[in-house]
Amino acid sequence: MNKIQSIMSIKPEEYVNTHHLSFQQLKVINNIISCQTSNMGSHRLTCECGHEKIVNNSCHNRHCPICGNFKKEMWIQKQQESVIPSHYFHLVFTIPSELRAIAYFNQSEFYNLMYHAASKTILDLSKSQLNVIPGFSLILHTWSQTLIFHPHLHCILAGGGISIDQNKFKSFKKKFFLSIKMLSRVYRAKLMEGMKSLYHNGELIFPNKIKPLEQPEAFQVLVDELFSKDWVVYSKRVFKSAKHVIKYLGRYTHKIAIYANRITDFNENFVTFEYHDRRDKNQKKELTLEREEFIRRFLDHVLPYHFTKIRHYGFLSNRLRHSKTALIRQMIEKQRGIVLSIVKSLDKEALLLKIIGKERMCCPECGGVYEYHYGI
Repeated sequence: MNKIQSIMSIKPEEYVNTHHLSFQQLKVINNIISCQTSNMGSHRLTCECGHEKIVNNSCHNRHCPICGNFKKEMWIQKQQESVIPSHYFHLVFTIPSELRAIAYFNQSEFYNLMYHAASKTILDLSKSQLNVIPGFSLILHTWSQTLIFHPHLHCILAGGGISIDQNKFKSFKKKFFLSIKMLSRVYRAKLMEGMKSLYHNGELIFPNKIKPLEQPEAFQVLVDELFSKDWVVYSKRVFKSAKHVIKYLGRYTHKIAIYANRITDFNENFVTFEYHDRRDKNQKKELTLEREEFIRRFLDHVLPYHFTKIRHYGFLSNRLRHSKTALIRQMIEKQRGIVLSIVKSLDKEALLLKIIGKERMCCPECGGVYEYHYGI
C-alpha cells in the first residue's frame, strides 16, 4: 500500500466527521483509500492460451499518488507533436500572500483570473514590444515544499513568436526578451483589475477571517496596499531544446502536492517528510506534522471539479496548435536550416508495455499480451 494511501486509511471516518470538507475533498479521500483495492471493483486479464488473472481497478483521480502515470505519458506523447526547434523560457507568476485567503475561498474564480492575467500580459506585451504572437502553456501549482497553500503559475514559453502578418518566425534572445519588472507590473494591473470586477459583480465570497473585506472601504485599502507592492514574477533557467521541455512537462504537468518518496516516517499521530528550504540555499530538511494537519494540507490542493489545470495560448492554443507549429517548423527550416524530427506517438498498447512493464502486461505462460475485460 502506498504511504499516502496508508496515512489516509488511518481512522478516515473520524477525520471526515471532525473536519469541514468539500465534496471533491471527500471524493479524493475515498478514491485514494480505495485505489487498486477490491472497493474499486476489478477487471479480468485473459490470454489466448487460456491463462487469466484478476486485477483491482485504479481510481483515476488526478490527486491520487498511485494513478496518473499513464494519463501523463499519453498527454506528453501528444505534446511532442507541438514542440518547435527552439529554446524555451520558464516563468513563474505568483500572487502576494495577502491574496491567498481570497484565492482559497474563491478557487475557480481566482484561478481563472490568474490564467487570464498572466496570458494577457504575455500576449499583449509580445504584440506591443515585438509585434509577434508567442506560444506558451500555463500550469497551476498550489503548494509550497511544505504543502502550504501557495498558488502560482508555471509558464513554458517558446523562445520566439510568429509575426502578426504570419510571414516569418522571430526568435527571442536567450536572455528573457521582456523586462521582468514590466511583466510584473502589467500582470499586477490585469489581475487587480479582474479582482475588482469580480468584487463589484458580487462574485467573491469573504468568510471567516477575511469577512471584513466585504466592506468596500476595507477592500479598497487592500487594493491600494497591493498596488504599492512589487509582485514576484521571475524567470528560471532557459530550456535549451524541445527535449528539455518535454522532460520538464513530464515531471510537472500532472504533479500532485507530495509523493510517497518524500515521506520518511509516519504513524497514527505524525507524518515526517522531506522538503527543500528555498530560504536556506535549497537545503534538504525534514518536517514533522500531526497526521491530521498533514491530511489537511494535502487536501488544500484539491482542485475544483472539472478544472482545467494545463492551458495553452498563442500559436499553441488548441485551435491553432497543429497548423501553426507546422508552419513555424517550415519557417525555421527555411530561415535557419534547422529541422526538428517529430517523435511519433506510441499506440496505447505499446505505451502500456513501456510504463507498466512486460511482466505485468504479458502472460507468464506464453508471453502473449493480455486482453482486458471490464465489469467483473
